[in-house]
Amino acid sequence: MRRFVVYVYCFLLCNALAFAKTIKIHGFVTNLNSQNSFEIDDYRVTKDVALELEIEKDDSGSSPVTFKPEDIRVGTELEIKGEYNEQTGDLLAKSIKVFLEDTRKIKRTALLAQVPVLDKSTAGWNGILFADGQRVVVDDSTQVMTRPNKGEKRQAKQDKNPASTEPVALTGLDDLNLDTFVHYEGIRQKDGTVLASKVLFWHAELEPGEAKLWRELRPKIKEANYASFKSGEIKVAKSKYRLVPNKEAQDYLSSLGESLIPAHQRSLSDGDPLKIPFKFYLVEDKAFNAGAYPNGVVIVNSGVFDVCENEAQLAFVLSHEITHAVEKHTWQQHEYHKNALMALRIGGMVGAGFGGKGVADIANMVEAGIRNGYARSLENQADRVGMENMLQSGYDIREAPRAWKAVSKKYGDRPTNLFWDNHDNNTTRRSYLMAELRNNYSDADYSELKKDNDEYRKIAQSVKNPVQGKKKVKVKVASK
Repeated sequence: MRRFVVYVYCFLLCNALAFAKTIKIHGFVTNLNSQNSFEIDDYRVTKDVALELEIEKDDSGSSPVTFKPEDIRVGTELEIKGEYNEQTGDLLAKSIKVFLEDTRKIKRTALLAQVPVLDKSTAGWNGILFADGQRVVVDDSTQVMTRPNKGEKRQAKQDKNPASTEPVALTGLDDLNLDTFVHYEGIRQKDGTVLASKVLFWHAELEPGEAKLWRELRPKIKEANYASFKSGEIKVAKSKYRLVPNKEAQDYLSSLGESLIPAHQRSLSDGDPLKIPFKFYLVEDKAFNAGAYPNGVVIVNSGVFDVCENEAQLAFVLSHEITHAVEKHTWQQHEYHKNALMALRIGGMVGAGFGGKGVADIANMVEAGIRNGYARSLENQADRVGMENMLQSGYDIREAPRAWKAVSKKYGDRPTNLFWDNHDNNTTRRSYLMAELRNNYSDADYSELKKDNDEYRKIAQSVKNPVQGKKKVKVKVASK
């Protein structure tokens, strides 16, 4: 009997070793069992108690902060090397690197999602801000400030009433609305909220340079001939795309896109300079990709319909791109790298959130500026806010990470985007969204949320099989 047990043990050990291989993954903790056992998407990670964590330095190169295994929680960003058993999904960690920038230590800027409800006392402001797909806690220790935007500074100068260029303490809430940006800094708490150490408000504006960029990116359209199934063309700056000659699909995409525009942005009058004239176009390209120009031109590759499994997943793709425009990501990126981009004319999109090379001609963008952590943080924000807007439009937000799962099924788990550094693959994106779901939507009621419908399946089929659509058109024309 003892010999049999030894044989069984040896067999199981050899079997485990046969299926184990050394891998490296980069992602966000999606479920926490203990300080030595947790999950990242489909990977069940275990670590030895004695294994020391390596802390990645931040952009300033400052010394790592103290971080212990018990500080790991849902949403912690990790890079893990270890032995992976493909049969069981178990990953035994041999090394773990922790990334704290933009996960525990937060420094972000976004439009307010709700008008703030804060209380003022002699000690300071107290309450919760809703912005950036996050709950930001303000307490007595939070520095709460406001500052004029560039237009307000120019006007004050013209009125010979110079406004201070420095932020001043917030004295009231009357001037804060949904066209207000907030920059917040703080530390992520165990309950998923961000305890802010600093909050700074200013009014959104369409700067002259940004308005000029909008005009330069105004699309030129050659309509498709739907009767003869002949593709149209759209030109945006130096980029050209072939429009899918399927009117039902174009109308469907436009209708879905319009429904996902945030309610406040949609309600602005046409004469309001902050109103973005969104237009959605389906173009011929088999690659899974979509992208948004800053003036609201949203380009969606036909290959998106070959990957998205339902309407909710397509809604996430569109919401992600809409967020790039609403949150002014192209202009933020331009201003962030102003010195490097001084002589550069932007001829394409900065925030193409899905796909390999992007759907715009961005070859002339400064490579170092695009690949750094700032651009990556904008992609994370487009995921967060896009998921929130998707929820507000009634879609099941659990389909957001599943969209990345669908991408993996089609293309594998390799890196998917030029704008992220090489550790950002589909697991990274998927686990990020799964962590956001757990941290910010644990009490969501999914019973009434939309996932799929017959119209999506019909449109997807017609886009994936254009030859069949062409034959149908020919038969119809010939019968007249």
